[in-house]
Amino acid sequence: MPKQQPVMAAGVDGCKAGWFVAIASAAKQVDRPFVQHILTLKNCFLAGSFTDVLSVTSDCNLVCVDIPVGLSDSKQRQCDLAAREILGKPRASSVFTAPIRPCLSANDYETASRISFKHSGKKLNKQSFFIMGKIRQVDDLMTPRLQTRVREVHPEISFWALNGKKPMRYGKRKLPGRNERIKLLSCVFPEAEAIVAKSCKRREVAADDILDALVAAWTASQAVMGEVKTLPENPEINSKGLRMEILCPASPLDNSELYR
Repeated sequence: MPKQQPVMAAGVDGCKAGWFVAIASAAKQVDRPFVQHILTLKNCFLAGSFTDVLSVTSDCNLVCVDIPVGLSDSKQRQCDLAAREILGKPRASSVFTAPIRPCLSANDYETASRISFKHSGKKLNKQSFFIMGKIRQVDDLMTPRLQTRVREVHPEISFWALNGKKPMRYGKRKLPGRNERIKLLSCVFPEAEAIVAKSCKRREVAADDILDALVAAWTASQAVMGEVKTLPENPEINSKGLRMEILCPASPLDNSELYR
């Protein structure tokens, strides 16, 4: 029997109660592609702050979070543009333009949008403002050293990869979209449907938050095994020394010759 290489991977997504965290384990057989291996959910829970997220995931090889990790000071990030180009319409609209760092000092949308326009020539979109508090939590804690363990993902890019490099057909907040994502995730998380049913509490976390955290955990496991690339291929570095990048996991099609 080939030796097993255990991996502990975490996926994190923001939710009403704070952050939803999914921790999974996986083992890679050295003579087989990691993309076809099954993940086992070890735990999932809510964390009130990103500090709490870092604490509860301290034993994980990698943590993938659906939030901008490196912010630009004055322009749109290339990783957001690359993600939208891959997804195409209509899924490209799910990739919000990350705010520039000066916006983090604002306490209201009008001020943040004025700051954005002053520095970048573009107003801030409201979707980005709505998650500004969580972006601020991450930005306050992130360092180049921490970025070796905490990486940025976008769920729709991860689903695109898991779906054989095809964007999802439906939006994630509608029932058909939820069902197609559960079905796809079940290929790597057999208990995906049960996890959503058990963890979904309307006032604390939505079903799409759980699905996004699960696919982020899968992406983290892929990255640990080297089955991942970055968008863009050569990421920009911001003023804090952080890479502005989105992880893109390998698709099963990338190893199609190994599936014959």
